[in-house]
Amino acid sequence: MREISLRTIGASLVLLGLAFAALVQMTPGGDRNAVALIPEETVNSSLPTVSESVAADGEASTTPTTPFNYRVGVLAGISTNNFWAFYGQQPSVWNSYILGPTKPALFRVTSSALEPEVAKWLPGLSYEGDSWFVEVVLREDMYWSDGTPITADDYVFTFETVRSLELGASWAAAFPGSIAGVKALAPHRLRIEFTDKPAFAAWPNAAGTAPIMPKHVWEGIVPGLTAADLYADSSAADVAGGPLVLSEVADGHITSVANPGYPLQNGPDTVVYTVYPDEQTLVDALIADEIDAILTPKGLSEGSSSRVQGDDTIRLLTSPANGIRYLGFNLQREPMSDPAFRQALALLVDREALAGVVGIGARPAYTFTREANEAWYESESALAIGNGVSGDLQSRLTQAIAALKGAGYVWQTEPALTDDGGATPGAGLTINGLTPAPLTILTPGDSYDPSRPAYVTEIAATLALLGFDARPVVTDFDTVVDLAFTGGDEGVRQYDMYLLGWTLGNPALPDFFRPLFHSQGEMNNTGYASTEFDERLAAYEAARTSNEARSHLWEMEGILARDLPYLVLYSMDITEAYRADRVEFAITGYLGGLQGRLGGIGDVRPVSR
Repeated sequence: MREISLRTIGASLVLLGLAFAALVQMTPGGDRNAVALIPEETVNSSLPTVSESVAADGEASTTPTTPFNYRVGVLAGISTNNFWAFYGQQPSVWNSYILGPTKPALFRVTSSALEPEVAKWLPGLSYEGDSWFVEVVLREDMYWSDGTPITADDYVFTFETVRSLELGASWAAAFPGSIAGVKALAPHRLRIEFTDKPAFAAWPNAAGTAPIMPKHVWEGIVPGLTAADLYADSSAADVAGGPLVLSEVADGHITSVANPGYPLQNGPDTVVYTVYPDEQTLVDALIADEIDAILTPKGLSEGSSSRVQGDDTIRLLTSPANGIRYLGFNLQREPMSDPAFRQALALLVDREALAGVVGIGARPAYTFTREANEAWYESESALAIGNGVSGDLQSRLTQAIAALKGAGYVWQTEPALTDDGGATPGAGLTINGLTPAPLTILTPGDSYDPSRPAYVTEIAATLALLGFDARPVVTDFDTVVDLAFTGGDEGVRQYDMYLLGWTLGNPALPDFFRPLFHSQGEMNNTGYASTEFDERLAAYEAARTSNEARSHLWEMEGILARDLPYLVLYSMDITEAYRADRVEFAITGYLGGLQGRLGGIGDVRPVSR
């Protein structure tokens, strides 16, 4: 992946109103140097300041009500106010939080399922002549924030712009090549045609969750532009069709207001995002009643959580995070290129015990798919993968040594356990007659996550038991990313192993396998190439039902657990905090927590109003 993509992004999310399928490294706040707030700007200053209600006789009234102002603390602002650019080029977590709720889709993602948004219902596939298609009936009560109806023409315009300008990244994923074309049959009736019977990934996913852009705003701007030109547009005249309208971007705060044309929720009248420099200041603001909730991709640290535990006005919410931490291997270097080496580590790194090193909320992980993702998790398959590296330490060590011997490993003194529960490290190790060079394990040393260096120290100790000289290298996040994902002059990665984390994109359709592990995957930095895996991935992406896709997903999980381009280590629960005397949430326990649904815009309520 190109450097700009990794430097400007913090975590991928499932967005309210659209599925944001990008996949990014997990950081506490992204690169704040890459996020520059644009000058103060009003996108739509004529929005109503009173809530419209419907009287019992069906007549609309404009009786003033107490506005609900939802105050959110974040660690960075937006890098663009241009939704085209956000979705195609700048998919930062902060852009996601703030821009995500401004555009609608046919269907929105809730937990790991889809529900109608602009579409009235999910239609079935039809076949006529020699073509497959769907005809989607749209709601007639959804409007852009300037009062213009949202119609099928908007969807057609979005599709044609993506195709004509060859927009990439998430835009390309939203309208895959299997979509032959789209037509507006009527203002609120849309036809989507496919080159063949569409895979589950293409419909209802992808085409169903693609963001819809306002034709009447952009149709006079797009002609003659390149993708770069479109992304560079200031988008000052853009309008919103989702629940929120970006209203003001100023130094230190960003304001969004409710879209009066969005009928699907009774959310906040105003959302104010205030930018703070660090987590401690965020927590200070929450305690001081300056904000109602904290929105950050990693959640709160254990120390920050303990600061507010005794405060009756603040509530802690714990949810499963949609992500994993992993050990990445450079498969272009020995001995990391040796499957026996990787399998020995998988056997000997005690993920159950090391969850205690990581801290509260850490869970040992053996697969990418979490149990909390009920739509995709298969307990029997996951248990079989975990059982493959289970057993007492003596049996696991015996397995590891046998595999390593078969790969040409020889010790003057073999690794062994002692009667008192200790261990004698292997000595005089050679591999096919050669003494291995010292190995390095890169890890971020940022104060926000001290568990990573501690975990890497334990991995180094495991390698020492096998007779290796393994050295943790603790540095900053950007350096780890640069070394792990940016090749040298000849494209060679300059690392042995590293510990980082990914959030895993759209839980309704796990789509991280291709970028991470396909032999040509954009984020495949390990050098992993497996024809078997690529074939299973192709079958997964071509699956036409969720059951068929789930079966292929677990075949891929099994292949990755065997081949180990990554050693999956642990997943985290995310702890978030909000002022219980100000707001409450209708949804708890959601995969990804508050940040996974953009601060709970759709289900936050004032405690008193």
